Amino acid sequence: MFPLLCLCFAACVAASFTFPTRLVFQSPIFLENLAVRPNGKILITSPQSSTLHLLDPTAENPALDEVHTFPNVTLGGIAQVQPDVYGLIASVLNVTTIRAVPGTIAIWRVDLSSDGPPVVNKAADVPDGMFLDGLGAVPGEPDLVLGADSAAGRVWQINLRTGAVRVAAQDDAFAPDAPAPALGINGLHVHGGELYFTNSQQNTFSRVPISVRGGNVTQSGPVQVLGSANEFDDFAFDAEGRVWVATLPDTLTLFSRHVQGNGMLAQLNAPGNPIEFDAPTSAAFGRGGLTQQHTLYVTTQTGQLVAVDTNGIRV
Repeated sequence: MFPLLCLCFAACVAASFTFPTRLVFQSPIFLENLAVRPNGKILITSPQSSTLHLLDPTAENPALDEVHTFPNVTLGGIAQVQPDVYGLIASVLNVTTIRAVPGTIAIWRVDLSSDGPPVVNKAADVPDGMFLDGLGAVPGEPDLVLGADSAAGRVWQINLRTGAVRVAAQDDAFAPDAPAPALGINGLHVHGGELYFTNSQQNTFSRVPISVRGGNVTQSGPVQVLGSANEFDDFAFDAEGRVWVATLPDTLTLFSRHVQGNGMLAQLNAPGNPIEFDAPTSAAFGRGGLTQQHTLYVTTQTGQLVAVDTNGIRV
C-alpha cells in the first residue's frame, strides 16, 4: 500500500519516495469536494446527491452520515469561511453538458458551530452563473467566498451575509477554450494574497495576484502559469506552503516554492499499487493531532476517500 513518489527537479534529476496510503471509505457515488471540520470529521459533497454528508476518518468502520439534504439539487464546492461555518454550491446539473440548468445555482451557508442541529440558509442565487465548481474562502473576509465558474471562465464573489454577487475576475486563463462539456477554472484557493487555480481543459495550475478592498476582490496583475500536466482538479496547501493537486486520471501533482523553474516538484502515481487514485477530484489535510495534520484526504469520481501520509516529504 505504498504509491511511488517520483521527484523531478528543474535539472530533471529524479529521486523517489514512498508514501503510505489507505482506503478510508468506498462510496457508490461520485465524490466531488470535501472540507475538514475543526473536530477532524470530513464534510463531503457529490454531484450525484442532494445530501451533504459527514464522515469520521478515524472510525473503525467509517460511514457517510447525513448533515442536511437540499431539495432537488446536487452539490459542488464547499469551503470553511468561519470556524465550523461553510459556504456550499448547489445547483441542478445537466449531466450531458456538465452545465447547471440556467437560474438554479445558489450558494448556501451551513453553520455547524453550535451543539444543536445545523443552521442552513440560502445565502445567494447566482442567476448569471453557468456552472460553479470550486469554492474558496477569502482570508480576513468571513462573509466572502469565491466561486469558480468553469463554463463561463470567470470568478464570482458571493457575500454570504448580504447575498450580493459580482464578478471578481475574468481572464482567458480561466476559460475552458473548448465546447461543453469541457471545464475551465476548477479548483481555487486564496493563499498569501494570490488566487491559485486550476484549469481542467487547459491542463494548467496557475496563480494571479488579487486585492481586497472595501469587501471586494479584484484581480491586480497578470496570471502566472506554474505548471502544466494532465487534467488538474482541486488542491490543498500543506503547512510548508506546498500544493497537492488532484490530477486525472490517477495522480497527485506536487508543487513547491523551493523548486526552481515553474515549481512543479513531483507526481505521486498510484497505478500498480493496492490503493490507486481512480479519477481524483479534491484534496484536504486532516485536522487535530500531528498525524492528522500530515494526512491528505483525497476524493475520487469513483467514490474513494483515500488517506495519504505526507509526513516523509522534506522538500
